[in-house]
Amino acid sequence: MPQLSLELMLLMLLAFLIGCIVGCLFRTMFATDQSPAVKPAKTSDSKKETVAADGPQPETAPVAVSKTKPAPEPKPEPDAKPAPEAKPAISEPAAKAAAAPVATGKPVRPKGLPGARDGKPDKLQMISGVGPKLEKTLHGLGYFHFDQIAAWGQDQVDWVDEHLRYKGRIERDEWIAQAKLLAADDIEQFNKLYGTGGSAKARPAKPKPASEKK
Repeated sequence: MPQLSLELMLLMLLAFLIGCIVGCLFRTMFATDQSPAVKPAKTSDSKKETVAADGPQPETAPVAVSKTKPAPEPKPEPDAKPAPEAKPAISEPAAKAAAAPVATGKPVRPKGLPGARDGKPDKLQMISGVGPKLEKTLHGLGYFHFDQIAAWGQDQVDWVDEHLRYKGRIERDEWIAQAKLLAADDIEQFNKLYGTGGSAKARPAKPKPASEKK
């Protein structure tokens, strides 16, 4: 009797398991066919939204456009060029004395003047070797100022030398060098070189004082 009841329980358990397996199979087979259809999305609301979006928009106030022209942009100023260095002022007589003509080997008469500037000739006798007679001769040839003599070149010296009583005096007494110093108003240097008269090159050396002699 107990054995029969045990067998009956096993059969019932087996039938239950078989029923469960069969139920699972049927459920999987018919689940796809009985799946609920997907409902289409409502279009009425979306249409309403699109109509509302496409409807008349609220008017906005127009932006006022200014008729005034914009102020012109300032142009950049050009770079300021450095001011050129001021050259030392050179007197007109000294400038003429610096520009000596080129020698050609032929005597050329220097350019003279009909009279002294402002009626005031330079004291040509300050030049060593020029006395009263030579000064008058130079005036007669049209030479009244130091800068005229300082501007002579070799050709001009040769021409004037031919019209003087003592030829060779212009170069021997260094008239050109003296006239350049006097035209530049360099009296201090002139006195050092020609203050006692005669050529600066030919001037003998000063004798030493007796106290320095051995």
